[in-house]
Amino acid sequence: MKNRYLVFALALSLLACNGEDPVPQGQTVSFTETNEQITNPERGFYVQKYYTTDDLEDTLAVETVTNNRRQSHITIYLHSYYLTDYIESDIAPEFLERLDRNMNALRAGGAKAILRFSYKPNHSLDDKPWDATPAWALRHIDRIAPYLAKHADVIYCVQCGFIGSWGEWYYTTNYPQNPAKDEGYATRWPIAERLMEVVPADRQICFRQPQFKMRYLRTHDMEVKPLTAEEAFQPTVKARWAGHNDCFVSSDSDVGTYHNDEERDFWAEDTKYTLMGGETCKECEYSYGENAVKQMEIFHWSYLCNSYHPDVLSLWVEDNHYNEIKRRLGYRLALDRAVITTEQPAAGQPFEAFFQLHNSGFAAPMNKRAVELVFVKEGNPDEKYVYPQTVDPRFWLPGKQHKFTLACNLDAAMHGAYRLCLNLPDPYPSLHDDPKFSIRLANDSVWDESTGYNYITTIMVN
Repeated sequence: MKNRYLVFALALSLLACNGEDPVPQGQTVSFTETNEQITNPERGFYVQKYYTTDDLEDTLAVETVTNNRRQSHITIYLHSYYLTDYIESDIAPEFLERLDRNMNALRAGGAKAILRFSYKPNHSLDDKPWDATPAWALRHIDRIAPYLAKHADVIYCVQCGFIGSWGEWYYTTNYPQNPAKDEGYATRWPIAERLMEVVPADRQICFRQPQFKMRYLRTHDMEVKPLTAEEAFQPTVKARWAGHNDCFVSSDSDVGTYHNDEERDFWAEDTKYTLMGGETCKECEYSYGENAVKQMEIFHWSYLCNSYHPDVLSLWVEDNHYNEIKRRLGYRLALDRAVITTEQPAAGQPFEAFFQLHNSGFAAPMNKRAVELVFVKEGNPDEKYVYPQTVDPRFWLPGKQHKFTLACNLDAAMHGAYRLCLNLPDPYPSLHDDPKFSIRLANDSVWDESTGYNYITTIMVN
């Protein structure tokens, strides 16, 4: 079989004696990493789309999602909803119905949404107010809440929004603008806290600058330190508040994203376990591809706008870094080897396999992800056995090798040859069996597009 062969683990055990971590003995399958662009969920370049109150018929089409997925590997959309006509009124039912249709289109086409709600796409002095009062904003959040719950499965993350032009918390009419002291942010926290309540607890909320999370922690008597592995992926402010940088590599401070090295250091460490993404906003001396790649490695980038800023994107094409960035945004998981440690698999008996993979992406998977061993009967794909595991891919950090053992008790009815597969499906029941939402490993000759399974080897069960 191409790029795959079976050997015994004697050579691997000899390598272990030379300083590598020991690898268990057994029937070993080795894998070759591919260099191709891969379409995978919850990572990569995204398409940005604005939805306004003056054209409620403007709706995302399933065909658009499908075509972007096939042609450009797009699985993420930033949907910015501008509530311009509702600054002092309730959101019209037609506006919410369009939100509903858009989320259904994403699900059908195989993509997820970054959601942002705000009021004005500018900071023109002639177009004030730039946002709603806190009372109206809270009321709007409550109106949106049922739709967030209904479509939790196809929400990638939510950008905090609601305050300031573009929802970026800077140019604002109804809150203190750019206050220097922590107490100046007090009227903003109820907005963020209400979002914490209504955004599904397994989804992160992204803020435009690291100072916002740091100030909140400080003023709420929490230690201003980056998230640790032990604290990660819990339903807490510290674990759920993430970042987005919408002026990436566009100045020495990313146009005010950072105010000091402390903020840079905080995000560099915190984004090991929280989402980071955004867009560039202008070309400058910091925009070159070599520096962009370095910064994406430091800050663990998962998603990036595919259209803005065009000068920066063109620069990356010219200096031959665009394709690398496209490949490495988010996670990129590739198996190195699998070792079947069970000598003679038998029906009704324990089965065990050791896996070693590496992540050459910029980040780990950031939302919860299932891991399953799947046995599919040769010649009869309707006969299959699925064994959920407890391994958490969110801790498969980039630039590292990860080793884990998966185990199960084989069904008593099994007999004959089975294709052993590794499945990394979306844990939501509505998406679990849709291969468009399963992770494809970056290896040659493993992916089954019809099932979303990654083929490991064939096992004979006695």
